[in-house]
Amino acid sequence: MVIKMQMPLSFAADERLPEILDRLSLAWPQRDQQHADPLSQLIFMLVSADTPSAIALAAHQRMRLRYLRWSDLRDVAPEVLLQVLHGVERAVEKAVTLPRVLQAIEDRHGLLELDFLAGWSTTAAREWLEELPGVDATVSAATLNFSSLRRTILTMNARTAQAARRLALVEKGAPMSALDRQVMNRVPADWQAKEVASLYNGLRKLTETYCHQGKPDCKRCPLNDLCPTASAKSAQVISFPHEKHNRERPSEQTVPQQSLSH
Repeated sequence: MVIKMQMPLSFAADERLPEILDRLSLAWPQRDQQHADPLSQLIFMLVSADTPSAIALAAHQRMRLRYLRWSDLRDVAPEVLLQVLHGVERAVEKAVTLPRVLQAIEDRHGLLELDFLAGWSTTAAREWLEELPGVDATVSAATLNFSSLRRTILTMNARTAQAARRLALVEKGAPMSALDRQVMNRVPADWQAKEVASLYNGLRKLTETYCHQGKPDCKRCPLNDLCPTASAKSAQVISFPHEKHNRERPSEQTVPQQSLSH
């Protein structure tokens, strides 16, 4: 029997983060909104994997119109569900996974809902979710943070990781599986779910707008003077390997700005 030992890591809060969040929020303001129940958010996250938010939202809305109760979706045949998922990436795979997830929730919990996780610790809730078919760390974190559960947990995927690495918010060379924990260890102690969600949204928009793969637009970036990469001579030629999808840790997914209600 092999026992894996993990040494706890401790990082000091990054003094730049409040200013980083302020600038990101100014560049891409987020509006206050109602947050979806955790089951609806989980389903949206599964639909939205590798798919632009607008297409995923449209598919989710079609799904709600056709299946008024999630128990109706639980029993639908994959070939029927596939018609609702047109335009969604990996639609065939998701048409199989979605009913299986709902069946697994009901089998394990007895009811088709996830509100019971409100009484659980964030760690326990995340572990429970990641035992469901097709649910990885990105999906579980987004479900807990963006839904009405409002947990202070960071969603990290390949897009946000790119900006986080360039900003030196994580250790150089740290694996994808460690990035969310390393960033969370650096955020101010008084940050709540709203601030963490806004940080994710800002980093995502930053990557899409300025912090491009290969050649970032550092001159126009609102974080130029806070980013060590921007001042480096090699800043204009930077590339990170594509994060391949895996079931254990986050893959590159499109996550809604805060929740599916956008």
